[in-house]
Amino acid sequence: MTPVGTFQINATLVAAILVAACTGPPVPHGDEARERTLDLAFSLASTDPARAAALFADTGPGATLEHARMASWADCLDQTQASPDAWRRYLADGPPPSLENRARLALVRALANAGEIAALASERTLLPTELQPRADELLLMGGEAVVRLEAAHRLAVAAPQKLDSLDRTLSRQILSGLEPQDRLDRSRAWRRSGAPSRAAAELRSVRWQGGIEDERRRELALSELAAGSPRAALRALPSGNDADVADLVLRAQAHRNRAWGLFPNREAERVFRDCTTNAERALGRGATGDSRFAALGLLLECATEAGNLDAALDSWRLLEAARWRDPRREWLGRRLGVALVHRGNALDAVRTLARSMANQQRCLRYWLATSSTEGVPELQSLAGSGLADLYGLWSREALHLPQPEDVRLGPPAATGRIPSSVRRLIDAGAEDAAVGQWRRVRRLRATSPEEATAAAELAARRGFPTDVIRWLRAGFPGLGTVDMAAEAENAVLAYLPLRWQEALMAASRESGVDPWLIAAVARQESTFSAHAVSPRGAVGVLQLVPSTARGHARALGLGTSPNLRDPTLNIRLGARELGYLIRRFGALEPALAAYNAGETRVRGWWRRRPEPQRFTEEIPVPETYNYVRRVVYLSDAYRLAHQQTWRTMR
Repeated sequence: MTPVGTFQINATLVAAILVAACTGPPVPHGDEARERTLDLAFSLASTDPARAAALFADTGPGATLEHARMASWADCLDQTQASPDAWRRYLADGPPPSLENRARLALVRALANAGEIAALASERTLLPTELQPRADELLLMGGEAVVRLEAAHRLAVAAPQKLDSLDRTLSRQILSGLEPQDRLDRSRAWRRSGAPSRAAAELRSVRWQGGIEDERRRELALSELAAGSPRAALRALPSGNDADVADLVLRAQAHRNRAWGLFPNREAERVFRDCTTNAERALGRGATGDSRFAALGLLLECATEAGNLDAALDSWRLLEAARWRDPRREWLGRRLGVALVHRGNALDAVRTLARSMANQQRCLRYWLATSSTEGVPELQSLAGSGLADLYGLWSREALHLPQPEDVRLGPPAATGRIPSSVRRLIDAGAEDAAVGQWRRVRRLRATSPEEATAAAELAARRGFPTDVIRWLRAGFPGLGTVDMAAEAENAVLAYLPLRWQEALMAASRESGVDPWLIAAVARQESTFSAHAVSPRGAVGVLQLVPSTARGHARALGLGTSPNLRDPTLNIRLGARELGYLIRRFGALEPALAAYNAGETRVRGWWRRRPEPQRFTEEIPVPETYNYVRRVVYLSDAYRLAHQQTWRTMR
C-alpha cells in the first residue's frame, strides 16, 4: 500500500519520464536560441522577475510554450510594479484574451501611478465593461474636476458600492439627479454586488409613470427577494388582472421563497399552493421562453411540496420534453420521485424519473425497493460488497447486513509520461507554471490514468489540492462513486488524503466520533487545508465558525480565542462539535445536516420528520442534502481505504 496522504513526487522518477504528447508542433531548427532564452527566463521568474520579464519580452512569440510565456511574463511584471511602457510592450505581443484583460487593467494602474491621467482615460475605453469601474476609481482619485465628476457619475450607476466607499456625499448628490433608467441600472448593480437591501431602499423612495414604473416594481421585487423579504416582494407586485406574466412568475417565486422560510410549519403547504396558483396562471396566460421554463419549474417544485403530485409530474414531463437543464433539476426530480413512492402509485413514473437522473438513480431505486415486499434483491444490489454510498448503507441496515471490514483496491497505477512542454518547465524549476501549462493540456484532450497520476503528483507537490482532485477524476472516472474500489490504489488514496492522523485519533478518542467520520468531514470541508477560510468565516481543517469553536475551547480550559488555523486544535474542537450534534439528535444524518446548516434550523426539520431516512430526503436545502449524502459516502470510503492506518494507530 502506498504511503497515506497526498502524492509525493519522486524527483528521480519525474526526471526519467520520457517525452510524450506535445502541445505544439516540433521546435524548428532555427529556434534554438529562443528556446534557450525561454528556459532561462522560466528559471529566473521566481528569483529575478525583472530580468525574467526582459527575457520573456526579448524571446518574442513562438510555437512552443506561448501561453506559459505570456502568463509568467505577466506575473513578473506584476511583481516588479512595471511601468506603463513595459505593459504596452507586453500587450504588443498579443496575449490571449484571458491575459489581455489582466494586462490592460495593470496598464491602467501603472498609468495612474505615473500620473498619466489622459492616457488612463483613453485606455479605460479598451477595458471590458465589467472592468471599467476599476479605471473610474483611479480617475476619481487622480483626475481633474470634470474628469472626476464624469467618473463618479459612471460609478454611481455601474458600481455604486465603490463610489459610496470613496465619497458617500458625492454618491448621494449624484443619486438625486439620476434619470429613471440610470436609477434602475444602479439598483441592479447594488443587487448584483450583494447589497439587495440597499437596492430595495432606493427603489422604494421613487414612483414613475408608464412602462418604466413596471420595471421599477419588478426590480424592487427582485431586490426584496434577494434580501430575503418575500412578503415585501409581493407588496411590490400587482395581483389579479393587473398582473402580467412576468409579475405572476415573480409572485410565484416570492410565494416559493416564503414557503421555504416557513418550512416545516403547516402554513408552508398553503403558501406552496399559492406559488402553484400563480405559476399556473402565468402558464395559462401564454408564458413563453424563459418565463415558461421558470413557471414550469416553480410549478414542479411547489406542487410537489403542496402534495399536488399529478401537476408536478405533468410539469416535469413538459420540462423534460423541452430538454430543460437547470442546476436544481435532479434535486427537484428526486423530491418528486420520493413523494410519488410514498404516495404509493405512479411507480412506473418513478422508474422513468430514475432512468433520467444519473445521480439520483440509486436514491429512487432504494425507495422503490422499500415500497415493495419483493424489493430484497434490489436492496441487496444496492448494498453491494465494497464501498457504499448513503443508499448502500441504508440498504445494508434494512437487510441487517454487517459492514465490510476490508476492501481490495485496484493495482497501483504507474506514473506516466508527461507533455514535453510541461517537462521543460519542470526542468527549468518553474513548477507552478508547469501546473498551469498542464491544465491547458487537459482542456484540449483526454487524460490517461498514467498521465493523471503524474499530473496529480505535481499538483500535490505544489499545493494545488483542487487540481489534484480534477486530475484524478479525469483519469479515474470511478473515483467518488460506489465503484471506486476498482480504481488504482494510489489514485484512491490520493483522492482520500489523510493528514494529521495522530490528531484525528486523539480527537476520536476524546469525542467518541469515529476517526473516519472526522476525516470525511475534513475532506469535504477543506480537503485537509489548515488555512482554508469560507465566505461565511469558517476556518481551518473542519471549517469551524469561531463562535462555535469558542464554546468548546472554553469547556476545555483553552480560553476564548482558539487558534483555528492550528490543525490539531481545529480537529479536536471540530470533533467535539460533531460528537455533541450526534448525541443531540441521536442519529448521524441530522447531525451532519446541523454541522452544515446550523443546529437551530435543523432542529425544526428533525421535529417534523424524526426518522433519519425520511428526514434526509426532506432536507429543504440542496447544499445540505448533498453534504449529508457526500460525507456519509466519504466516511465509509475512509473507513475501508485507510483501514490499515486505523488498525495501526488504535
